[in-house]
Amino acid sequence: MLKVALLGAPHTGTTQLAAALNHALDGAATVTLVDLASTAALAAKLAHYDLTLLMGLDTPAPSPELAARQQAADQSIRAALAFSGAAYRVIYGDASERLEQALREIRRRLPPEVQAAGLVRPPEGKTGPWVWACDKCSDPTCEHRLLSDLLASRAG
Repeated sequence: MLKVALLGAPHTGTTQLAAALNHALDGAATVTLVDLASTAALAAKLAHYDLTLLMGLDTPAPSPELAARQQAADQSIRAALAFSGAAYRVIYGDASERLEQALREIRRRLPPEVQAAGLVRPPEGKTGPWVWACDKCSDPTCEHRLLSDLLASRAG
């Protein structure tokens, strides 16, 4: 059974993403979504999960006070993740982009028979293929590849 930990600062869309994932994963009995709101004892808790997703802070906060609280909570979560040594993915974008990114990460970890059965519903309204956008994915491998290609083109 695949277990997913969803972390994020207040008002970063964790509740909405959890609901959307539960809807999209409705037929996949092997997937369990867990929303962790507390970072206390995070290292011990994350040992029980197959995938950890962290919500990025790319959506604007409604007030400066909330933005400051979000920054502090995000730094606390990232520090706890770093301390635990747990691997995690940061999810950015609007609600549909976050859902698509989360589902892609979940699909990668599902057993082949679950993937072949098509039990994970694609996000509604998405018909085209995913478009690579390094400025939103924060994947170091993508950024490294982009920089390497740029340097290679200048040298050649």
